[in-house]
Amino acid sequence: MISNGAMWQDVAEGESANMEPSSSQEPPLPAAGLPWYRTLVGKVAAFMVLGVVFAYSMGALLGLTIVERSAREQWAREALVNAQIVSATIRRIYTNVAVRTDPSGQVTHLVSEQALGDEDSVLSTGFSPVDVLALASAQTRHNVWLFSRLPDGRFSMVADAHHGEDVSLTLPQVPELSLAASGNEPYVGFAWLGHEEHFISALPIVSSQGELWGVSVASIGTKATLYHVHREFLLKVVASLGIVLLATALLLSLLMHQLFKPVPRLIKALTHISHNRTEQATPYTQRQDEIGCMAQAIEALRKKVVERELLLEVKEEALKFQHLAHHDALTKLPNRVQFNDALRDAVAQLPSGERFNVMIFDLDRFKAVNDTLGHAAGDELLVQASRRVQRLLAERELVARLGGDEFAILQPVHHHALDEASVRAGRLVAALREPFDLQGERVQIGVSIGIALAPRDGESSHTLLRSADVALYAAKAMGRGRYQVFSSGMTMGAGHGV
Repeated sequence: MISNGAMWQDVAEGESANMEPSSSQEPPLPAAGLPWYRTLVGKVAAFMVLGVVFAYSMGALLGLTIVERSAREQWAREALVNAQIVSATIRRIYTNVAVRTDPSGQVTHLVSEQALGDEDSVLSTGFSPVDVLALASAQTRHNVWLFSRLPDGRFSMVADAHHGEDVSLTLPQVPELSLAASGNEPYVGFAWLGHEEHFISALPIVSSQGELWGVSVASIGTKATLYHVHREFLLKVVASLGIVLLATALLLSLLMHQLFKPVPRLIKALTHISHNRTEQATPYTQRQDEIGCMAQAIEALRKKVVERELLLEVKEEALKFQHLAHHDALTKLPNRVQFNDALRDAVAQLPSGERFNVMIFDLDRFKAVNDTLGHAAGDELLVQASRRVQRLLAERELVARLGGDEFAILQPVHHHALDEASVRAGRLVAALREPFDLQGERVQIGVSIGIALAPRDGESSHTLLRSADVALYAAKAMGRGRYQVFSSGMTMGAGHGV
């Protein structure tokens, strides 16, 4: 137990160091503002916007495909209707013209025993081909042509409804416009009429034996005109989709911002808790959703941190009072209470063979310094003297201030009690004999030391302290500035005691 008592000095110093304010600075708070792409709101909003863009893109691509196909089908239907109108107009004028139809009733061929638009047809009907085509054009609202077939297989223009210049007909894939192809539909698609490409319906004119006389052509418009209208429609659709997409993205952003608005404040609350700033309550604890659950968890954490801070404060106060109860306020040395505890522990170890020395000393001429230079100088002398004594102590040795200018040392014995006590006491006498600098003046004092050896001079705290005190009195009686080891037969004069 001597070692436990002697270690009180190091423990006390450790406690004092722990109670000093920390010089390390708290880490700075994280920046409140983050780039939008690093925030939770930004990531979720970007993900949802990308999802909407992808969905709209796929829908737009599919829609464009459908629109393109629908436009083609619409053009084809309009061209077939024009073919029907032209065939009906021709049959009203040329009564000898018959038709061939498919199962659905769509006219596929005009059947005539003579070429249409020649001089004989004009004489027999009284109508020029231009007049007939003009009647058909008035109903289709587009130009109509009549072509005759040349011996070399090419087509030559007979007339057109608008009295235009002579144009040639060039079909991408010329169908068999003959009786053998009577089951085929008339040609519908793009074809070159002169230098312009039109979307047409070409209705073959054949004889009853299948000889191809020519072809009637009805246009629904030039390719440039049709695609210009088509592009304008697509641009309007794309613009509408873009506006809808922009409105959707804006709505999603506002929704995400409103949904995740509490998150930055909750992060700030957690950051404050991590820096022990717990004076403010956590917001959003009244919400009945996941945000509210998170806020309630953070608030519970804050309360636990507050409780922990209070416990730490109580513990620090207890340690502070414990330190004050066992240490001298002036010299910071252990006081009489701690010394008595250490001495009691050391005495308890005597039966196991442990040995130790008890030294009691006080400063010679201390009262004169105190009276001459004042109490401040006296206090400074006590502090400087205690520091010199501490520098002389070995490991496990304990020095304490008992009161006034009286001190005590508890010295564990390693080999020879008397020799070790004499060495330590001699060094103390020499060290404290050196002058002290007090308020600019050099002051010289001395020290008187009384030594008791345990267990030789006593086996109880009271006996050992009394023996050391008797030895101290003997040292003073012998002229001060020296040490004296207790021996049997020593007595102490009246008026001096521990």
